Amino acid sequence: TRCVSIRNNALKTMKTAFAKYLSVAVLMAFALLIGACTPQPIPEPDPSDPEDVQVNKWTYQILSYYYLWNEEVKAIKPAYETDYQSFLTNILSAVKVNTLDGKIYSGSRSFYSYISSAPVTRAGSFTFAPTYGMSIRAYGFNIQTQTGVVLRYFARIQYVTPNLPAANAGLKRGDWIGRIDGKQILAGNFSDINKLLPTNSSSVKVLKCSFTANSTGDGVIFKEEAENKAVTLTRTTVEENPIHTHKVLTTNGGTKVGYLLFNQFKRGYDESDLENSDEYEQQLRSVFAEFKRAGVEELVLDLRYNGGGYVSTAQLLSSMIAPQSKLGSKWLECRPNASRKSNWYNLLSAAEVADCNLSLPRLYVIASGSSASASELMINNLRGLDVEVIHIGSKTEGKVVGMEVIDHLFNSTDKAIFGNYQYTLHPVSFRSYDAKGTSNYENGLIPNHFYDEYMDEQSLRWIEWGELGDASEPMLRIALDKIDGVTTTLSA
Repeated sequence: TRCVSIRNNALKTMKTAFAKYLSVAVLMAFALLIGACTPQPIPEPDPSDPEDVQVNKWTYQILSYYYLWNEEVKAIKPAYETDYQSFLTNILSAVKVNTLDGKIYSGSRSFYSYISSAPVTRAGSFTFAPTYGMSIRAYGFNIQTQTGVVLRYFARIQYVTPNLPAANAGLKRGDWIGRIDGKQILAGNFSDINKLLPTNSSSVKVLKCSFTANSTGDGVIFKEEAENKAVTLTRTTVEENPIHTHKVLTTNGGTKVGYLLFNQFKRGYDESDLENSDEYEQQLRSVFAEFKRAGVEELVLDLRYNGGGYVSTAQLLSSMIAPQSKLGSKWLECRPNASRKSNWYNLLSAAEVADCNLSLPRLYVIASGSSASASELMINNLRGLDVEVIHIGSKTEGKVVGMEVIDHLFNSTDKAIFGNYQYTLHPVSFRSYDAKGTSNYENGLIPNHFYDEYMDEQSLRWIEWGELGDASEPMLRIALDKIDGVTTTLSA
């Protein structure tokens, strides 16, 4: 899951030994003040230690100051002799009050906080992330076969990006993948679905299947394509723009509506250079300037697959939507642990968004269980400014916390480099609140108009998803009908 994220840059060495390793400032004037924290002595990385131990001591330093539940961290006596991934998991698991850091899925705890590394030889160079150009979701069904009922797993394509491997292979939104590298996906090899993630494989062979309604309309028929129709996808490294689809639609009642499918709150191409990489934010400005010139009267913001991202991008997007009278006002409070001070983000000023602010009194948002963090913050915090936000879809993730991105060693060497690797730590370090001090969506935001495209238990509507951005696509259809004030009728 993506995070509400804030980027940190080391500025200077502080006078005290503890503060020396922990002084930072955040982009967008998000200044953080070191408070009167008096931690227990924390070991500093020692170059003579094994590499993992050095990383783990550095990690413990950062958590002891930044982690939202840092007092509990400081009470833990860490065991440094382990790999750095296990060390972070062990520390987070030992804290008993950090229930907002992650979720429990199928009985297993998954944390939002994480650590990553990259070879020093690559750390300073930028390349696009590997991609197959598609987003997938896993499903499990009991399939009736000649030998009995078998639990099988499938991947369904949520969307494809034009001109990338999946689209070039003829795959499209709504397609089912039933076999991967020639194998059925069963409980014992469910992890093979991870091969469809380009970070786990450089190529993969997929075979499509289908579910169609039976003759009586109360069930489905499963069918696989012939093995010779399997296609091989080879990942590529090119831009996958989070601004997937945008267009101006006209409702049956004559209202001009802007539609934007936005899949990630990302500032620009290169997340390692956020001060200079804001291409996507500039493109968002262009989209909204286009909406404004077209005379858009209502907006449908589609965040159904958006797991979050950067606060600054959510700030810009909110500023281009909000009524002009709200511009420049307090919008977001990032409330850290007790040893640090809260910080506020305001909406941008009227002058900063003069050519792209739509000044809307309400917003239609399509959101689902895949919508998290910055997506939820958008809904909650615009409501905190008395903007009417109509949520269509299903309950969201419920991520009310955000992370800062820590990738400096806070000493004269400047970078968090141990051995041949540079490390980046993403600790949950604040909880998000709106201008009214509200932050009560830890169990997810409840939709105003429920629709679950993944599995509608009352009908077979899940079989046909519809094209994203097409007026007949079910969730967009609901939004357009709400704008017109008419009742939506969807086929079964």
